[in-house]
Amino acid sequence: MRTALLVIALLLISRTPLLAQFPGELAGTVTDAATGAPVAAAAVELAGTALAARTDGAGAFRLRGLEPGSYHVVIRRAGYALQDVAATVRNGETARISITLQPVPVTLSALTVTAEAEAAGGSVGRAEIEASGARTAAEVVERVPGVVVRGSGPTGARTVSIRGSAADEVLVLVDGAALNDPVTGEADLSAVPASSVERVTVLPGARTARYGPRAQAGVVLVETRAAAARQSLELSAGTLGEWSGGGEMGMAVGRTAWSAGGHLRRIGGGFDYLRDANDPTRVRRTNDDLGEWSAFGAVSSPLAGGELRVRGGWDALRRGLPGTGHTPSPDAREEMGRGRASLGWRRVGARTTLSARVTGAAQRVRFADPAPPFGLPYDDTTRVRTGDVRVEAERALGDVGLVRTVGGGIDAGAQHVDAGALSDRAPRTRHDFGAFAHAAGGISISRLPLDLSAEGRVDRDGVAREWFASRALAAGTRVGALRVQVANRSSFSPPSLGDQFFREGVGVVPNPALRPERVPSEWEISSSLGVERGGAGLTVSAAGYTGDVKGMIVWLPDFAFRWSPRNVDVARRGMDARAEANFPAAGLRVAGSWSIARITYILDGRDSGIQVAYRPARSGLLTAAWAPGPWRAELAARYTGLRYPAPAKVNALPGFWSADLGVSRAWRLGRWAATGALTIDRIFDEKQSLIAGYPEPGRRVRFDLRLTRAGIHHP
Repeated sequence: MRTALLVIALLLISRTPLLAQFPGELAGTVTDAATGAPVAAAAVELAGTALAARTDGAGAFRLRGLEPGSYHVVIRRAGYALQDVAATVRNGETARISITLQPVPVTLSALTVTAEAEAAGGSVGRAEIEASGARTAAEVVERVPGVVVRGSGPTGARTVSIRGSAADEVLVLVDGAALNDPVTGEADLSAVPASSVERVTVLPGARTARYGPRAQAGVVLVETRAAAARQSLELSAGTLGEWSGGGEMGMAVGRTAWSAGGHLRRIGGGFDYLRDANDPTRVRRTNDDLGEWSAFGAVSSPLAGGELRVRGGWDALRRGLPGTGHTPSPDAREEMGRGRASLGWRRVGARTTLSARVTGAAQRVRFADPAPPFGLPYDDTTRVRTGDVRVEAERALGDVGLVRTVGGGIDAGAQHVDAGALSDRAPRTRHDFGAFAHAAGGISISRLPLDLSAEGRVDRDGVAREWFASRALAAGTRVGALRVQVANRSSFSPPSLGDQFFREGVGVVPNPALRPERVPSEWEISSSLGVERGGAGLTVSAAGYTGDVKGMIVWLPDFAFRWSPRNVDVARRGMDARAEANFPAAGLRVAGSWSIARITYILDGRDSGIQVAYRPARSGLLTAAWAPGPWRAELAARYTGLRYPAPAKVNALPGFWSADLGVSRAWRLGRWAATGALTIDRIFDEKQSLIAGYPEPGRRVRFDLRLTRAGIHHP
């Protein structure tokens, strides 16, 4: 009997840990220590195992199916010093690490190659998104230096401007699929919940050669969260009658993971404001409410030596369109419903990377106003169906030779639009096609390392039925901690269907003859310097650019004062500068950036010096974050410079600062991680707005509570 009891006890003791052990994950990001830019194609290996991964274009990686325990993580990338760190994967949880690589030249018998570093733009990862308290992707993008987010009140659409661009000159890709509306060409980032976003990367400048049409001034890459075994619950409440709630549930079976969730948000939106700068009368802002909800499902699983990711979801919103403060629209409404699905596969080998993606979307948008303050009543509905395919391959040729990496791929898309706001001349269907190739390598000239890269692309526009070519050439070098790069790029942005074929009305006339906007040659020189001393780090970077826009589409009146969109040449030049200091021992980070975007009309072949309307020539961002233990506090101040409401130097709107404050604390509740946060927007009650006539409510306060824990794993 004693022997039997002893055997049973030993079996129970030996099996209990096995039954309780569930695979975990290791996820993280790899960035350049000098510039903070993401490092792509870095090899991430677990020493002593056969497990490895490569970072993507946002510098992110993920290793799944790891047994709980301690691991030795080794990161390698040509042009950087080898980095090794320790990581602990806990039972059924996702361990996250952030790794910085120190740039160093790598000499390969008369060949020196380093990775390209972006001096402008930036990337915001999941940890920073959660710490910031951002509610939408627009609020995430606002954290990137050099970006101006345009909006019309607390519940209106929010679009992006980069280097003085219009919203339809910035391409926004969500998991590789364009978010830009096919009728307006603009991407409304307020309709993308921040809870679904894993990372946002902003690349300024002409980017058509790599990412396709409409990336004339830059591209915003939004990566949604992959399926993972996790559970979360979020609740918030604030001023203006705001409340929201969301949740997510995930599970893993072996190396296959799935997750599903949803989000609800409601804003009442009513507030008092002064009718006009010259009229002290206080009136109530009405019809400024917002209601939105979203749901998604995602699956990830190994397939054919790579990883398959499938994601589908539905977004819906209803909001008022209150109009300007002096001419309100109490009955105008917008309704939107959008379904999206994507299927992506990626395999990273020792030398070859293959990827394929298929996306589809269906959208319905309705604008209606039975009694507008001027003009005729309207009720217009737009229905859009799109489908896109992208296939890409990249091959590492070796460590010697002028060319070390080559790649290429194709894009193909189809679109069907049925819009009541468009005239009968508008095309209902279009088919677009693009092919691209790129190569990277380097040489050494008199012991000076020189990095080289080239990208080329051709696109067939489905409306104009014309072919367009784009390029991007870059050369860079590094001397000690200083890196300098010169780039020349070209790009184009097709006119939107709304500009070409909108239904003619009183005082407005469409222009079907509009040509695509083009940047024939954009030059950019950038530099960065990173130093570290006594455990503290300082990074300074700057970029200057010049590249005129041929045929920018702007709205102008004719001799009869009828407004219509026209192609106008503009001169564009500017600079971005940024500095960041990190003090890890104190948990303190301080950063600042300043941008100048001079974009002026060319009249009679000469630069007029007149800034394009509502494009601030100067903007800035100052941030300070302090994280002592479980507490975190962050202050962000944004500057929006002087701007003109018309194409003339009259009625200038003065520049203004606005400041936001966030304070949060994290603690453990058993297996749950809890975070409580207080966010104050416009803490000094600033009420200025980028666009004249759209009142802002001033100070807003919000309380958030977030609970997360690892989900269920089945071996």
